[in-house]
Amino acid sequence: MPTAAVASPALSVASQPSSPSRAGHFAPYPGGVSPQTESSNISAGGCTYRQAVDDPHLSGGETSVHGWWIKVSGSCPDKSDVSVNLQGYFCDSFSCYWVTVGSGSGRYYPGGGSGQRATGRKACSNSSTVGWRGVVDVDLPGIIDPSGTTTGTIQNLACSP
Repeated sequence: MPTAAVASPALSVASQPSSPSRAGHFAPYPGGVSPQTESSNISAGGCTYRQAVDDPHLSGGETSVHGWWIKVSGSCPDKSDVSVNLQGYFCDSFSCYWVTVGSGSGRYYPGGGSGQRATGRKACSNSSTVGWRGVVDVDLPGIIDPSGTTTGTIQNLACSP
């Protein structure tokens, strides 16, 4: 699944998961940060749901992020396919952009919580501060649903990939 990325003005953005192609370094994100993100209602095949992603956070020497889905109403499948990408803010001599460094996916019941969400993680190689965010995509099995991802909030954490 393609990864959509959201840019701040005057910043270039990676449009797909990839490794940096030029010499550079991961860096703190220069903007502000805020808490977990939930999409607006999405409707498909009689099911209304939301995509959700938590804040990137440190856990056992890694940065991790979780993605899940929330049933709002209607006739939804018991489980849906959830994919989450963990992205780090990378700068080279030309620009700064988001790079996917970890991902996770699976078929989960709605609601999130332990064992009911996809997890993307990346081990810290040092404690330099880096900007992190998560991007979640939910697909309803057997139902044509709208394309699109939900991009979470940015956290500057003392963990460089």
